[in-house]
Amino acid sequence: MQHVEPWRCLLWIASGWLVLAAPATRSWMESSMALHMLVQLPLLALTGYAVGRAWLRSAPDMAAGRVLKHAQLLNAGGISGLIAASFVMVLWMLPRLLDLARLDTTVDAIKFLSVPAAGLAVALSWPRLPVIARAVVHLEVIATLLRFGWGYLAADERLCLAYLADDQQRTGMLLLWLGAVYAVAVSWRPMFGGVPRFRSA
Repeated sequence: MQHVEPWRCLLWIASGWLVLAAPATRSWMESSMALHMLVQLPLLALTGYAVGRAWLRSAPDMAAGRVLKHAQLLNAGGISGLIAASFVMVLWMLPRLLDLARLDTTVDAIKFLSVPAAGLAVALSWPRLPVIARAVVHLEVIATLLRFGWGYLAADERLCLAYLADDQQRTGMLLLWLGAVYAVAVSWRPMFGGVPRFRSA
C-alpha cells in the first residue's frame, strides 16, 4: 500500500470496516469467544492502523497533514497514543465487556469505533517511540496475552455468560500460544540476527 494514493487506501479500509460491521459477519465472529477476541478485535484494530499509516503519508501542506501536525502535538514521543490504545484494547478483552458487546448493540457499536481508534493511535505513535520504549511495549503485550490466557484457563467457572466454558478454555490456550509466538517473533532478530537464508550450491 506504500505506492497507493492515501484516498484509495481509505476507500479499501472503509470497505473492510463495513464488511466487519455487516450483521452476518459480526454475528459469525461474535458467536465464538476465540473469534471475537482473537480475530474480530485485531482486524478492527488493523483497519484503524491502516488509516493511521495512510494519514502519515498525506502531504503536510494538505488539510489532513495540517490536522495531523496539530494532533501529534498532544502525542509527544508517542507515549499518549500508546497508553490510550493499550487501555482500550485491554478493556475489550475483559469478560464483562465481551458479554456486553455480544448482547448490547450500543456497546458493540462503541467497540467498532474505539478499537479502530486504538489502531489509529498505534500507527501515529509507533514511529515516534524510542527503541527502549518499543521494547517495553512488546514486553507488555506478551505479558498481557499470557495473563489473560492463564486467567481464562485457570477460572473454575464461566467468566463470560455469552460463551460456553470450553470456548473460554480454548481462548485461554490460544492466548498463551499467541503470547509465546509473539515473544519468539520479537526476540528472534535481536538474539539471532534474523532468519538464516540458505543458498543453493
